[in-house]
Amino acid sequence: MTESRTPRPVRYFVRDDDIGALTPAVTTFVEAFVARGIPVSYQIIPARLSAECADYLLAVERDHPGLIEFGQHGLTHQMMRGAKQLKREFGPEKSLDEQTADIAEGLRLLRARLGQDRDISLFTPPQHKFDRNTLLAAAAAGHRVFSAACYPTPHHRLAYALGRRLGLSSIRHHGISYHGLDRPEARLREISIAIAVDNGRAITCKSGDIPAALARAAARTDTVGLMFHHAVYADAPQELAAIVQRLAEIPPARFHRLGDLAEG
Repeated sequence: MTESRTPRPVRYFVRDDDIGALTPAVTTFVEAFVARGIPVSYQIIPARLSAECADYLLAVERDHPGLIEFGQHGLTHQMMRGAKQLKREFGPEKSLDEQTADIAEGLRLLRARLGQDRDISLFTPPQHKFDRNTLLAAAAAGHRVFSAACYPTPHHRLAYALGRRLGLSSIRHHGISYHGLDRPEARLREISIAIAVDNGRAITCKSGDIPAALARAAARTDTVGLMFHHAVYADAPQELAAIVQRLAEIPPARFHRLGDLAEG
């Protein structure tokens, strides 16, 4: 007789990308989630992080333990090849040495702002674009957790399955997800988002869409992440409040910091 197991309750995390300067959009976003007791993993662009923003986030972390997490979001969030600016920072256009140097420099800048002893174990590649060298470089810098995207749509799932079967890290700069697993290329646990609440320019999953989006993602994984870009909500504070209200309807104990999910 086979022993049946009770499925683990779905766990959730929130990731906010592109932290740099201290703006009203940053403070509005941070305070909205703090007020509801929902932890957020803030992905910081090292070359853009201002002293004022670092001091603000450190103060919030001190006043609200457990609700703030810091991750490294590349170095500059852009790549120049000749006169052309690409919509990514990592990928096959950069060698392993270049990517290793960029990630190491980003980590140095973060520690200069956040504290030399700060444990920053989480790496998120801008635009979710990466290749095998990105993973090797992130691990070489000391990162232990990797976060990109693992979307539940059929064509994404097919691409991930095919890529894993072929032993690929990426198809060009489009990453193959190993969400919830150790990456085969390096000592990194991948914990990736499933829901893009916005695309960095506009809201793509409004408050009324949140329950259905969560249900679709939970049908595929028991660890569901939501990605935000705080700047998108600068002109939409009411919609941000409505989205946070939807998330607050989930029991608080179901929300975790991203890095904590990689440990258990």
